[in-house]
Amino acid sequence: EICACLVGSEMCIRDRYDRIAGVAAVFVVLIILLVSCCKSCGKDKKSKEDINSSIVPTSSKEEKNEDKKSDNKTEGNDESSPDDTDSAYTIVSAMPNEIYSGDLILVNKKHEYSFPATEEDAGITPIYKMISDSYQCKDYEISLASKTITALNSMMDAFYSNKNNTDIMVISGYRTKEYQDGLNDPDIKGGFSEYHTGLSFDLGVFPESESSYYYTADGDYAWIAENCANYGFILRYPEDKEDKTGMDSKTYQFRYVGVPHAIYMKENNLCLEEYIDELKKHTSDGEHIKVTGGEKKYEIYYVPADPSANTDIPVPKDKSYTTSGNNVDGFIVTIEI
Repeated sequence: EICACLVGSEMCIRDRYDRIAGVAAVFVVLIILLVSCCKSCGKDKKSKEDINSSIVPTSSKEEKNEDKKSDNKTEGNDESSPDDTDSAYTIVSAMPNEIYSGDLILVNKKHEYSFPATEEDAGITPIYKMISDSYQCKDYEISLASKTITALNSMMDAFYSNKNNTDIMVISGYRTKEYQDGLNDPDIKGGFSEYHTGLSFDLGVFPESESSYYYTADGDYAWIAENCANYGFILRYPEDKEDKTGMDSKTYQFRYVGVPHAIYMKENNLCLEEYIDELKKHTSDGEHIKVTGGEKKYEIYYVPADPSANTDIPVPKDKSYTTSGNNVDGFIVTIEI
C-alpha cells in the first residue's frame, strides 16, 4: 500500500510537472512571438521614417526657390545678364555650320554663300504662289525665301494703301550658282552673290503705257525707300558706301534682314558690312543694342563662334528670340522684349 501510495504520489507529481512545463513552453513561445513582432514593427517604422525623411514636399521646394530668387533680385532693377548665376537666361548649342544661315548672313566678294542641300531647305518659293495684288512679278520663275515674300507683301500692300499704285515689279530674285556663273559677271562669281540667299531682290517700275525702268526713290515710289526698314528691308548697296560693300551703289536692290536690324541700320546710316562689324561691339555680357520698331522693343547682341566645336549661346528663358549666323565669325541674338 505504501508503495502504491508512493507510486501514485510520484505519478501525481509528474503529471503536475508536465502541466507546469507545458504552460511554461506556451509562455516562452508567446514571448518569442511578441519580441519578433516588436522588432518587425520597429524596422517598418524606421524604414518609413527613413523614406519620409528623404522626401521634400513640393511646397517646401517652391518656397526655397522663391526665397533664393528674391535674394538675387535688386530692388528697382529687373534686368538680368547672361552671366548671372540665377539669371533669366539659358544656353542653347549651335553647330558650326549654323553660322552660314539666318537673316543676317553677309555675302559679298570676300564671304561666300554656303548653299543648303536643297532650295526647299532654304525656303525658296516662286513669288507667284504667294504674291499679293499690290505689285507685279516679272515671270513665274522668279523666287525668294518665303519669309522675304511675306514681308514684301506687307510692304507693298501698305504702299498701295498709301499711293493706290501697282506699278512696282520684282524683276530679279533668287539665283543658283550656275545661273550666276552663266551671267559672266566679272564682279561677282557664282557663290558670292547676294541673290543666292533668297533674301535679296531687284525692283523695277512698270507704269501703264509708259517705259519701264529700274526702281528709283522718286515721286510716289520714294515711299518704299523711306518706309522699307519698318518691314525689315534695307537698300543693299546705298550711295557713299562703295568702299564698304565693294559694289557700285544700286537704287533698286533690296535685302531682307528683319525689322530691328533694318531700323537700326537706317537710323545709324550703316550698310550691312558696317552693321556686322558694329554688332561685335555688343556681346552677350556687355551692352546690348536696343531698338524700338513700332510697338515692339528689341535687344540685340553678338556671340563669337567657337571655331572647333559647338557654340554655347545664352538666350532668354521667357522671351521670344531668334538667332542668326553672320556667315563670318559668330551669331546674332535678337530678343523681343
